[in-house]
Amino acid sequence: MSDTSEKNSEKKAFSVTTCMLTSGICLLPVALGFVLWDKLPEQIPQQYGWNGQVNWTLPKPIGFILCPVILVLANAVLLTAPLLAKKRLNRKIELLLCWLIPVISLIVNSLLLLKAAGMDIDIVSAVIALLSLMFIVIGNYLPKTEPNSVVGIRAPWINNNPDVWAKTNRLGGILFVAAGIACFISCFTPAGKYVFIISLSLVAIISFVYSIVLAVHSRKAVQEDSATV
Repeated sequence: MSDTSEKNSEKKAFSVTTCMLTSGICLLPVALGFVLWDKLPEQIPQQYGWNGQVNWTLPKPIGFILCPVILVLANAVLLTAPLLAKKRLNRKIELLLCWLIPVISLIVNSLLLLKAAGMDIDIVSAVIALLSLMFIVIGNYLPKTEPNSVVGIRAPWINNNPDVWAKTNRLGGILFVAAGIACFISCFTPAGKYVFIISLSLVAIISFVYSIVLAVHSRKAVQEDSATV
């Protein structure tokens, strides 16, 4: 068997094994639902608003199953993205994509069930705390990404210029880490929700504007070089 065939076989085995393992983790809250069955209300909350009030519910028989199943499907889609990418992603980036949804499913769905069963949990603050840690992790990996069709701060004028991509994602990584730290520190305070919204808005706006400025300067530099020649 050739080296290429061996690598393809290993990649396929890794994908199947990873998909099965991560899907199992996504579904762990279902097992918790059966354990808490007698304590769960007939209508299980599926989402909470910024004010902590329940936005919508589902009947108990499907209320603790539907969301984990949907996330299993989303996880499968996310796992196939690196395989379809024209350029192989950084191995650490691939691992990050593999575990992103399983971690969210396990923690968020478990918290929803525990709160429905009677535990005093601030779901909104807990979710912000989780997302803050993810921002920090993602921020550390963004500068390591190369132009691709799957992950990173992406836009046509960013994807087509490696220099703009590198500088934009480097700054984006710093901003993600800073936002994650700010959000995590404040998540269980009254200002936590506002810090979260403002931080995300600033990350998006600054990254967007910075990338456009870089792209414009890059284009001008190319035009000046062409004119000189």
